[in-house]
Amino acid sequence: MSSPITSSPGPRRALRTTDASRYLGVSPSLLRKMRARGPADPLGAGPAYIRLSPSLIVYEITALDAWLEAHQKAMRRVAT
Repeated sequence: MSSPITSSPGPRRALRTTDASRYLGVSPSLLRKMRARGPADPLGAGPAYIRLSPSLIVYEITALDAWLEAHQKAMRRVAT
């Protein structure tokens, strides 16, 4: 398992794609597909991410939590 990446200043914590997918309970390939689709996709955008290099993408835990909350609210609206 990869280690969380921390950045200064402050306690911002970020996870690599594999760890972020575990955190959300989705597959890493789903996160990659959501990044490729982009925010204008009618199926919805994925969580905000940071591209640190061409091959290194991380997700801040606060962004994952915000995306998960928004996704849950949208699903509740659809179900009612």
